[in-house]
Amino acid sequence: MVGATPRPAAASPLFELAGGVQGSGGLNARAMEGGAASTYFNPAFLPDAESGFDLGVFVLTDQIGIRPFSRPDTSTDIPVNFPDAQKAGGGGFDNYGLPTSWLQNGKAADAFGNPVLPARPRQAAGSGQKVRAYQVIGYVTKLFQGHLAIGLYTMIPYGQYTGAQAFFADEREQYFTNSLHSELYSDRLIATSLAFGLGVKIIPELSVGLSATLALKSTASTPTFLNDLNRFQDIRINPDIGVNASLAPHLGVVYKPFSRLQLSATVHTPQKFEVNTDFKFLIANGYFQGAQINFIHDYLPWQLAFGASFEVVKTAADTVTVAGTALYAKWSDYLDRHGDHPSGPYAWHDTLAPTLGVRYRHDAMRLLLDGTYHRSPVPDQTGRTNYVDSDRIGTSAGFDYAFPLWGGKLRAGLQGQAHRLVAREVHKLPTPPSPSGDPGDPQLVVDEVPDSAVFGGKPLEGREGLQTNNPGWPGFSSSGWIFGGGVYLSFNY
Repeated sequence: MVGATPRPAAASPLFELAGGVQGSGGLNARAMEGGAASTYFNPAFLPDAESGFDLGVFVLTDQIGIRPFSRPDTSTDIPVNFPDAQKAGGGGFDNYGLPTSWLQNGKAADAFGNPVLPARPRQAAGSGQKVRAYQVIGYVTKLFQGHLAIGLYTMIPYGQYTGAQAFFADEREQYFTNSLHSELYSDRLIATSLAFGLGVKIIPELSVGLSATLALKSTASTPTFLNDLNRFQDIRINPDIGVNASLAPHLGVVYKPFSRLQLSATVHTPQKFEVNTDFKFLIANGYFQGAQINFIHDYLPWQLAFGASFEVVKTAADTVTVAGTALYAKWSDYLDRHGDHPSGPYAWHDTLAPTLGVRYRHDAMRLLLDGTYHRSPVPDQTGRTNYVDSDRIGTSAGFDYAFPLWGGKLRAGLQGQAHRLVAREVHKLPTPPSPSGDPGDPQLVVDEVPDSAVFGGKPLEGREGLQTNNPGWPGFSSSGWIFGGGVYLSFNY
């Protein structure tokens, strides 16, 4: 038995969606000091943050609807006899799609002892409608008269600490959920989200920072013994599972050329959570085979951001600040949950996301309001793949108030946000039929039943043209909302 090889893993897509949910960071946390949240978004702000502890609860709900279009007629269905079909010259095919009627209606048990196959209609097992709650914890402490600051920031899901759901973005998903799933949300909202780092104030006008996100990397080896191929219920497995920590570094810099103007820049390195699984099968007749499968979850690409803030009004009692951020993300490097890299005419593109906001302070009260627009990196899925994603318009608002306590101050606050996933509609391109089933272009929808298929020595009935169980055929639409809100307490000393 050969073990799986550990790989780097660190990811915080939850941070990226929600922004700083405590303090004044909000969706502009790369351009504004946000207390402990600056640890992830821009650690160079930590020397300007107040020392103290943060504790809060934040809730997110994703309400994402995916609606596959109706199949036009039965001509695109995979015939019931296809699992027993062969090539015209003899021999089996490399892949066999399930008969479409089995997916829709299931299959009864037969006289040979094969059990019932449950139905799995299209989109019956879709995802994207859940409510999740998180414990938010932050900490900032300063050393050397405030020139060095250390921070920690985490959002810990209640219940399941972390999770990852793998699914195929093409016709292979028929063997599992037979459904479409939102590519950049859903299970990514329970990714491990923990950051720690430090910031250094080099001179009063210039600070730099270094931080890292922490996640888990998992390896699982499953040596398996099977006495009889007809008795899978007697399978014997000795799992060997390992979980390790890993890091991805992030850099930040803040420069104040004037007393009211503040400029910032950040670099976030790629982040991902890898699960490596090693299978080894031994059968009583001495047959021994193995395979290794690697899964990639919560992938985030290189991200570079530039931000600025300007204090429009500044008095002893009141401050009005406007802020903006431009975030570049190299989504063209994206790897999906099975490690596939979208390429060719369906390669993902890089994005530039703007965020604008305003902050208002009156004595011990603070308000924030942000708006952001994220263009989807996913091109129209007119071919084989079904990466479901939409442009996102988001807004965030917050309020907090500070009270004197024990020589320091206790700040109580609340924050809410809403993100609209803009409606999108996709229509698949028809695949030209060929005797071999090869579409000529691997980017197009796969014809899963070659026109040369035979059954019982005769041409297979229903083989002509395109037959596919791709869950996205002949097209689909998607849209939705993500809402979030929370409360927090901060004790600063």
